[in-house]
Amino acid sequence: MKLFDALWYNGGRGPADGNNYWRRFTAPHYVWVGVLLAVLSAAAGSLALVVGGVYPGIRDPQFCWSYFSEPRILLLNLLPVLLLTAVLYFATGRAWAAYLGSSLTVLGLSLVDFYKLVIRNETFVASDLGLVSEAAGIISHYTIVISGRAVTSILAVVLGTVLAAVLARGALKKVWVRVLGTLLSLGVLVTLVFTLYASDAVYARTVNGTAEYFDWIEQQNYASKGFLYSFLHSVSDALPRAPEGYDEEETAALLSGYGEGTIEEERRVNVIAVMFEAYSDLSEFPQIGVREEVYAPLHELESESLHGRLISNTFGGGTVDSERCFLTGLAQVEEFRENTDSYVWFLRRNGYYTEGLHPGDSWYYNRENVERNMGFERYYFLEDIPGFDRSDRAFFGMLSELIENRDKSVPYFNYSISFQNHGGYDSASTGEESWLDRGDKPEDAYNTVNNYLAGIADTTRRMRDFIESLRDDPEPFVVVFYGDHKPYLGSAFEELGIRFDLSTEEGFFNYYSTPYIIWANDAAREATGGDFTGDGGDVSACFLMDKVFEECGWGRSAYGRILHDTAARVSVVHTGLDAAVVDGRLLYGPSGEPGTLVNALLRAGYYTKKHFSYGELSGS
Repeated sequence: MKLFDALWYNGGRGPADGNNYWRRFTAPHYVWVGVLLAVLSAAAGSLALVVGGVYPGIRDPQFCWSYFSEPRILLLNLLPVLLLTAVLYFATGRAWAAYLGSSLTVLGLSLVDFYKLVIRNETFVASDLGLVSEAAGIISHYTIVISGRAVTSILAVVLGTVLAAVLARGALKKVWVRVLGTLLSLGVLVTLVFTLYASDAVYARTVNGTAEYFDWIEQQNYASKGFLYSFLHSVSDALPRAPEGYDEEETAALLSGYGEGTIEEERRVNVIAVMFEAYSDLSEFPQIGVREEVYAPLHELESESLHGRLISNTFGGGTVDSERCFLTGLAQVEEFRENTDSYVWFLRRNGYYTEGLHPGDSWYYNRENVERNMGFERYYFLEDIPGFDRSDRAFFGMLSELIENRDKSVPYFNYSISFQNHGGYDSASTGEESWLDRGDKPEDAYNTVNNYLAGIADTTRRMRDFIESLRDDPEPFVVVFYGDHKPYLGSAFEELGIRFDLSTEEGFFNYYSTPYIIWANDAAREATGGDFTGDGGDVSACFLMDKVFEECGWGRSAYGRILHDTAARVSVVHTGLDAAVVDGRLLYGPSGEPGTLVNALLRAGYYTKKHFSYGELSGS
């Protein structure tokens, strides 16, 4: 009875009944509470591992259980749960509240990751926490099926809370203990998040050797380390950090030394830039056996355009990275929740009308606000146009209509984004027409690639027809086409013998490259004196618009001039891998002069994000 009173904390019945043992057994009671909460928290954390251990390309249940054979992965995923429970226990003083809060948090986040992967084929990262309204909009467009994982998670939260309430009754009442305990446990948790969990070196060394997955697929690599660890690793990426050696006054002086250029009136040509969803030239892989007619129009356009490979920072997703790097010239982009310097603002200052089009929802990626913050005077979305759909037929039709109805008394800039070839691509069946050699390819791989190529073939034909509509136009037009990233094709790349070994130059470029072309009609060539033909080489999205400026002979902003000077030696800055292409060579962790150039560009970009230069146009 004495032990019962000590462990279950009977609250003291008073000396009259002789059972007031709780004061004498305080230490055993709190040891019991600690052990109980540790066991319950570890159970919740383990369940979160299983709930979050999912990826649509991985069907083997063994993947979920692999975490328990990897001590480092298990520890890195369970430790934050234990610390969060400790924080909440000291903060609330009650065991049941601590378990309820921590289990709801970790299991809730794991379920969000599960559903986001199933619905969008995208991982849930820390920066997504700032997009709650967008997430609500996404969910409203889908029927959410309550899966077994969700039911199990709910039952675990309820059962664990009841157990904690029954088996660890009473409250921690000493204020100084609660305050000190809260501060210490919270301090440990925060310190670990921004040191151990933020470390790229530790993340790279943490390999799940038990599970079978494709390390080069970002989503599978993310899942292989356990959701909670990968999620916490993404926290540091969600917070803007000044580049190494950043000094605001020094950077301001550097930019002011360049001055602001202008676009001469006689050189002001209309610019149409189109970013295609998941557009990639798979004919570069002979083993796929793509039929020639799929990409023939693209290759014809390349022969009369400045063309090359765009090297994106992402694979199979992350469209906005290629979008916003192109529009701003920034090598590293964020959320743009306020007015931010961009090529769009620069063009407006030089007399351009700026607008764009995307057959998607305005709330997705917060584009309705972001496009305005980057300087667009008008941007059209799916809901703005009655009867508009996500096909490239509708997309090019609307784009041509916008061009035709523009104010022809001023130069025009249009940046539009397609949707048609967005994944996923059905692996169970395919259309009657074959766009690649059937051979002995696995059925699921063949179906996936064939369905992808069916959409790409249509896009490529419409791209050529759009160019033809402007070829003989007396008005000067420059057209930029590029793909945002390679498509995610499940295991098809692997099954077709295509390897993406990022330790090699071939693997790196295969993994991240998409085509780009910069085409001009005769009127634009005459106005600018630009040639607009030849091999433009490999470039990051942040350098692509600079190539347009170069061909057109335009002046640049101060940041644009730093960007241009950097591009003379460094054509690719890959912020995700800390890599760069310098004088045509791929370097990881560039040092010396190339490293100095890259760091100077990042410092200048960081400064421009903090200091808006076009207040007279925005009214701010």
